[in-house]
Amino acid sequence: MLPQLEPVIRRGTAADAEFLAWVMLMASRHGPRGTWDLVVGGDDKECLEYLRRLSLVPGTLCYCESFLVAEIDGQPVSALGTCRFVDGGWAGVGRAMARVQSDLAWSAAAVEASRKRLAPVLACMPADAGADWCIEFVATLPQHRRRGLVDALMRQAIQCGIDRKCSLAQIQIMIGNNPAQKAYEKAGFTVFDECRSPEFQAVVGSPGFRRLLRKL
Repeated sequence: MLPQLEPVIRRGTAADAEFLAWVMLMASRHGPRGTWDLVVGGDDKECLEYLRRLSLVPGTLCYCESFLVAEIDGQPVSALGTCRFVDGGWAGVGRAMARVQSDLAWSAAAVEASRKRLAPVLACMPADAGADWCIEFVATLPQHRRRGLVDALMRQAIQCGIDRKCSLAQIQIMIGNNPAQKAYEKAGFTVFDECRSPEFQAVVGSPGFRRLLRKL
């Protein structure tokens, strides 16, 4: 294992938008394609521009200030998103996505095509488990992995949930992402349930979603 690093952990800002776009894109993939690839239907450049814009829409899990960012030598190298579900969970993300698509002048046909591509993912989303604190979009630059950065971010994310008076944290992964699951279990999360679908596997290469919970 590489030496552990002592990062500076801070809240994300608009200046992090490009980095956070990369974080969201990488976190969505467990193979060549992920959720955001299906939403956008374009190449990496198009996906990153879409997500950069999404990170600048306030009030959702994808908003830049919802992220905790780990810095090394003044450069962002790892991040994760946090949010109280009542403050802008997935419903809020959906509204922000509609705003970004409008800003990008998507046609009605493009919006409908996006919905059709994303349908297998939405059909595989598990039902509400009663969690009030969400952690999502965890990713680290390749050269800084296996140095304890996610552990440090997870500790801070859990404390943030406690500080916000939340009682149950949720994190969701694609089935088969064993390194991520191990990291979250190390932080005290346990597997709660999973949702599988052959249609989901056909489009992203994973059998489905697995959800982990942790009391705060």
